[in-house]
Amino acid sequence: MKISFPPSFLGARCDILMDIVVISMFIILPLLWYSFKKVKVERNYKLHKNIQLIMFVILFFVVLLFEYDMQQNGGIFEMVKGSSYEGTFFLNFTIYFHTFLSITTSIIWTVLIIASLIKFGKNPRPGKFSKTHRLWGKIGMWDMALTCITGLILYIYGFLL
Repeated sequence: MKISFPPSFLGARCDILMDIVVISMFIILPLLWYSFKKVKVERNYKLHKNIQLIMFVILFFVVLLFEYDMQQNGGIFEMVKGSSYEGTFFLNFTIYFHTFLSITTSIIWTVLIIASLIKFGKNPRPGKFSKTHRLWGKIGMWDMALTCITGLILYIYGFLL
């Protein structure tokens, strides 16, 4: 059974799910920064944990819907047909680079959240795992930021221009 989603409310050549993904990028980046500042400056480990878990759950479902939508529409290369950049090296490179970043971000974030839940438990406090957590948290945060930036570029060049 194919579910059809309404068209873009942002005026793009895509459906509403792509709009939701793009808007989520504008929410994720400030939330990531806020979460980082809460733990780095205020040492509010519990709030940091809760923000990360909420973002993870929401993004998990957004990505599932997005992937379903992509499969229903024949994939990203089919979806960007009609773009004035269709088939160009720039758009193709952006698609592949964004996909790479999306995959690495998903892996880093998933593994780090599971490991952190195990290592830090219900009441997170600094410990033996903290150094590893900080390193991979920073890598994951930069990866997520680049994923958002390349996703926005992909949306503009693939669906608006």
